[in-house]
Order: sequence, then C-alpha cells, then structure tokens
Amino acid sequence: MEPQKKNKPNSLVVILFALIVLMIIVYFILAMFFPTVFDLMNKGDIQPVPNK
Repeated sequence: MEPQKKNKPNSLVVILFALIVLMIIVYFILAMFFPTVFDLMNKGDIQPVPNK
C-alpha cells in the first residue's frame, strides 16, 4: 500500500488565518488594558436628519 498524500492547506492560507486570530486576540487585550482608547473612537451614533 502506498502512503496517501494528505490534503494540506496552502501555507499562505494558514498564515492569513493565524494573523486574523492574532489580530482578534490583540484587540481584546488592548480593549481590556486600554479602554479609553476605544471610548474616544467614533462609534457612528445615529444623528437626526435635518429638515430641508
């Protein structure tokens, strides 16, 4: 019996997936230790539409 070739994902896909996970973890760490940075950011609050 020949050894079967395993279906492995491309290394670029693995690196991109790892970067996305790392960015999410870094975001939560920053949000825990520096909440004022995220409080000052624009949240896109709803504003009234002026009548014309």
